[in-house]
Amino acid sequence: MTDISISEKESASSKAFEAAEAGVEEALRAIEADESVPPGSLSFLAPGGEDADVSIRVSEPTEELASREIYSGEATTFWLNSFLLNGKDFPSYEEEGVTKILSYRSNNIKVCWSGPANNIEAAIYYYQGGESKVERRYLPGGSDSDCSDLGLERGVTVPSLPGGASVKNKFINVRFYGNDDDTVTVAMEGVGANLPRQGNLITSKATVGDVVRKVTVFQGWPVPPLFFDFALFSGGNLTK
Repeated sequence: MTDISISEKESASSKAFEAAEAGVEEALRAIEADESVPPGSLSFLAPGGEDADVSIRVSEPTEELASREIYSGEATTFWLNSFLLNGKDFPSYEEEGVTKILSYRSNNIKVCWSGPANNIEAAIYYYQGGESKVERRYLPGGSDSDCSDLGLERGVTVPSLPGGASVKNKFINVRFYGNDDDTVTVAMEGVGANLPRQGNLITSKATVGDVVRKVTVFQGWPVPPLFFDFALFSGGNLTK
């Protein structure tokens, strides 16, 4: 009887886990199709014919989940503001049935990282005077800002973002240069304003019988390809 009970629990656990994964896939499908993510509980037919009650929640990721690990030469993108793409705001997200856009209006921002004290490059993309532009800043390996609240060792405040706080449509590509096998964990923090939402935290919880399994997935906003920063080059600021 003990063996049968253990076997039944393992079977229910496996079915609940697969149902929770199905809930995540349904949320990702709805987001991709610009549909509202189904609120509350869903009912899935789990493998084996048992009903699984699935609860899906989409929320804002914490600062820790918004941080990323990158290798030397790699880049990661932090979004500051949405812009119009094919007539729609991008990136954007649904919150209680309302479409929200990214908005960061401060003129300063803080880049934080842990790892080798090599230089970090911040390529700041912005839109001004009817033109898309980029300005590159090279951040020293030292630290002039405290990033202990993010659990990171070093931080540099980037002042006077190009165009000032009134200019929107900006995102920042952060790139690390070091030895081949070096990595850094990098994050960004708002100065005088909160950093906009950097993606969706999807939590799917499934119940089969008395067994509950939960799957959590972080979906970041789409980002430019790694070669984007090198597609065009000029000796000064780049206008394209």
